Amino acid sequence: MHAFSKYVFYSTLILYVLTLLTVTYVGVYLTYVAVPVIVISGLLMKLSAKKQQEPGPVSSTVSSVLSSTNAGLAQVNESLHWYNEKNRIIGEKTESHNQRIHQIKMEMIEPEVQLKYERNPENIKALEARLESMEKQIDAIALQKEAIRMAVEIDIARQRRMGKGVSAP
Repeated sequence: MHAFSKYVFYSTLILYVLTLLTVTYVGVYLTYVAVPVIVISGLLMKLSAKKQQEPGPVSSTVSSVLSSTNAGLAQVNESLHWYNEKNRIIGEKTESHNQRIHQIKMEMIEPEVQLKYERNPENIKALEARLESMEKQIDAIALQKEAIRMAVEIDIARQRRMGKGVSAP
């Protein structure tokens, strides 16, 4: 009885809603028939529902699997919070370095274009030396960024070991 009333309830409800959404004019007869069918079948479905029983072995197994999955997801969530915190701090501490690298790369555009069209060997060597100097500056800044990244990772690892929470930005 429950399955039949459930089928009638949902099928009538879906068809009624689809009709209301798709048809421009719905006569009152549809409402006079559909609403009582939905109400009566809903009541029959509610009254004929099976009573709750003790969970069986399958329910207990599913519950334990879901519980352990939830615990695993909580650990992943915590790890992601620490990862995001680490990246936020690294981003803040290396922002000036990134701006300096960007500035040097912008300064490199002109010598690179000049080098492309230069024919004088002495000017070519001077431009190449200038570009090489700029690349060394970028490499030095990148090394500083790596040192900052390593220091932040060490600090975050210490905080995790000590059990401190993730600080809010």
